[in-house]
Amino acid sequence: MTQPFRLHGVGLVDQSKPISFTFNGKELQGCAGDTLASALLANGLHHVARSLKYHRPRGILSAGLEEPSALLSVRDGQGKTPNLKATEVVLREGLGVSSQNHWPSLDHDAGALLQTGSRLLSAGFYYKTFMWPRNAWHHHYESTIRRMAGHGTTDPTADPSLYDKRYLNCDILVIGTGGAGLAAAATAAHGGATTVVLEQDFRMGGALLAGDAAAHALALDAEAELKTLSNVTSLTSTLAFGIYDHGMVHAVQMRRDNPCRAIMWKIRARRIVLASGAIERPLVFPGNDRPGIMLASAVRSYIRRFAVKPGQRAVLAIECPDAQAETECRLAEVGIKIAGTVDPGDELIGTRGGKHLSSVAVRRANGHRERLACDLLCVSGGWTAAAHLYAHAGGKLAYRDGLGQIPASPHPVVMPIGGARGTFDKDLAADEGRAAAQQLMGDLKINAPMPANLTEPIPRQSQKIKAGKGKAFVDLQNDVTRGDIIQATYEGYRDVELVKRYVTLGMGTDQGKTSWANGVDEIVSALKIPAATIGHTTFRPPYSPVTIGALVGAEIGQAMHPIRRTPFHHAFEALDCQFQTSGDWLYARYFPKPGEDMHAAITREVRAVRTSLGCVDMSTLGKFDISGKDAHEFLSRLYCNNIATIAPGRLRYGLMLREDGIVFDDGTIACLASNHFLVTATTSNRDSVWRHMQKLAQVDWPDLDVQLTDVSDHWASLAIAGPQARVLLQALSPDFETAREDFPFAAIREGKLGGDLPVRVFSVSFSGELSYEINVPASYAKTLLNRVLTAGAEWDITPYGLETLDVLRIEKGHLSIGTEIDGRRTPADLGLGRMVSNKKDFVGSALLNRVALQSNTRLQLVGLTPVDGRSSIPLGGHITAEPLTNGPQKTQGYLTAAIDSPTMGHSIALAFMTGGLSRTGKTAWVVSPIANTSVEVTISSPHFYDPIGERLHG
Repeated sequence: MTQPFRLHGVGLVDQSKPISFTFNGKELQGCAGDTLASALLANGLHHVARSLKYHRPRGILSAGLEEPSALLSVRDGQGKTPNLKATEVVLREGLGVSSQNHWPSLDHDAGALLQTGSRLLSAGFYYKTFMWPRNAWHHHYESTIRRMAGHGTTDPTADPSLYDKRYLNCDILVIGTGGAGLAAAATAAHGGATTVVLEQDFRMGGALLAGDAAAHALALDAEAELKTLSNVTSLTSTLAFGIYDHGMVHAVQMRRDNPCRAIMWKIRARRIVLASGAIERPLVFPGNDRPGIMLASAVRSYIRRFAVKPGQRAVLAIECPDAQAETECRLAEVGIKIAGTVDPGDELIGTRGGKHLSSVAVRRANGHRERLACDLLCVSGGWTAAAHLYAHAGGKLAYRDGLGQIPASPHPVVMPIGGARGTFDKDLAADEGRAAAQQLMGDLKINAPMPANLTEPIPRQSQKIKAGKGKAFVDLQNDVTRGDIIQATYEGYRDVELVKRYVTLGMGTDQGKTSWANGVDEIVSALKIPAATIGHTTFRPPYSPVTIGALVGAEIGQAMHPIRRTPFHHAFEALDCQFQTSGDWLYARYFPKPGEDMHAAITREVRAVRTSLGCVDMSTLGKFDISGKDAHEFLSRLYCNNIATIAPGRLRYGLMLREDGIVFDDGTIACLASNHFLVTATTSNRDSVWRHMQKLAQVDWPDLDVQLTDVSDHWASLAIAGPQARVLLQALSPDFETAREDFPFAAIREGKLGGDLPVRVFSVSFSGELSYEINVPASYAKTLLNRVLTAGAEWDITPYGLETLDVLRIEKGHLSIGTEIDGRRTPADLGLGRMVSNKKDFVGSALLNRVALQSNTRLQLVGLTPVDGRSSIPLGGHITAEPLTNGPQKTQGYLTAAIDSPTMGHSIALAFMTGGLSRTGKTAWVVSPIANTSVEVTISSPHFYDPIGERLHG
């Protein structure tokens, strides 16, 4: 395998180490030190992609992260990743590379036919075209457009890679390692500052890498020197993608051939040197998107750094004289013939070539028209400061003639230098880097001489190359043309943010790096306003795309939500329990018998609890021990209901509010002694309630003498429920009285079962039946379950799980976190308004009295039953005044739960309804457009089963 365009004796690639890879199934070869882009060019491949909208042939424009066109899918041992910029992918052995956005092949793409209808696909066509006929979007347009939109496709297989997150703190962070960045880093490090250096490339040096051998040596020596200093952390292949408040920088480091593919760095820096450089602007002229048209700086980089000859015969269209002279020199060094130049005052009127550039048409300043045969066009419209990260940090940008948008005022933390602040003269970069580091060390009072001031950037004088009439692309990735921008302004879009969104300018993976400056010029030209008045769009992280895996880190699967098992878990496994996750817990769902499906098992479990006896694991509830001489006062402030009369040995249902008066959680408050309580919290809210209680005790009420202890995991809890619950408790031989008058509902007893099993037994019920929650130290869980099942066999005791628990609580009208208690409801909304004490202050009491929260027209909890007694109420339905229609309907409320009740013999539902408490006995409709169902319902109390609570006291 040969590399016909590989140069020898130059560059930083190691040609003694060949690397094999494939492109669209064809085996190719590159060298160690190549990017995917340079390897493709070395093999003579320029046409590597298709554009987004028109499917036009696209090649490699740049040599860095500003690349808008060469987006490819790359497969390695860790899977396939789409939409990677060929200029950023480091070549590795065995990469499988494929082009995107075409069918059936890159060279023969049927989508290219869209070019013939380009007039119909102008700016904003999607807003104007798909409005009619009615409902056609869902039935016709959407599927077709989704198949054609975007670039690559995601890999559906699981990502086997590992990702990590790490943290750093430093005095000075340097972002970018061109001449300015390396000088700043060395000065800061030698001055004694702890220094972190970030470089998104896999090699330090920035623009120095596109220079001569002396520049290469300077970069390599500086990198080696930094690595020897103990107060310096140097990270290559690390993209700083966002700067946030107080010097926080987020960066992602990509790691090649490592099980840990990427590391997310969170770096807190006292000061930041932004040496991110500048981005060369392409030219906007007819036919400016063909493969073979490249930025002049990229051409120089491929020659000097990657030892690649990007063409045989070149035309130069460069507006800066210095850049033109340097490019001519580089081309001559490697034998690329210069077919001609396009000088300021000349006009670029078009190009030719199918899948590669073949000629450039020029109209000279004297009016003479000329066509120049070539396979390479080097273009440059000057430079744009890469100040995106500066803007992330809140820095202001302003337009200056000859410089474009540059940082306009000092920032307290971030100091841009070099190209990032508009200093486009390479010879001044190192001096500016040293001066910046000295100034920042002076600010930090680190051992440093008197800081030097940075001089103002000097505007670069250049004359514009004119552009002829015709389709000229401003944004190569999104196929945004000059005509699109003109049309947008004609249609009334004058603000840069609106124009951007209307024409999709700069909204791709390149974030408009090569298009936005030219786009602003086109808007200015169309509106005929001063460039300084137009401003810029908001720069947002990420500066360049980063892998989502790095943002997530290692916290995925069980590492993200560790699976917790209750003390009864292994014993339930032996009972053939089916489990499900509930929060962090693996919770018993149901206990099927042979031949039973889930519905049958749940029905059997519900009937067992209602007619005889069942048992359920309640260990996941939060349990908090509250003690101290002010424990009673603490709880009185914490809960909205009156707890002043709780006597030792009794418990009470408690309702906890947020500070805004909205219900936060519910649970029980058990009085163990005069200044000793045990309170419970819901499973899903236990951690939030614990943090809330800690904050109140330590921050808001530090004067209270109260001790809080989380004992949630200390106790295993098994509830026995059903008409036979009391006789089962007696059969367990407790050492305390269990008669109804001795152990009533809402009481607690402590003692032992069978003389040896220590317990706390709470007479509470979530099912609506007589029930006892038996708490034992967690290590005794298996012993308790065995005794309960053995003693309960006489009454055919039935273990039940979360599904049955939910059915029982819906039949009883009890509340659940996340459904009824959803962070928007007051006690009155839930039918618990009478619980709220008006004789004390408590958390949320002040804001609960707001007029809007006292309104009778709020959504209130109600029950619903079908009028015909047999229809199933659709889960997720909305309440309306009439059956489902084809048009819009005004909703009067929505369902939170709906079941076919085994106990009631018909469907029931809980719902929130506007003014629902005043509408008991009336009818409404529950409609579900998804299920295409309407059911007429009667509005009732949410307490369907035993509404006055007689069975609780059995």
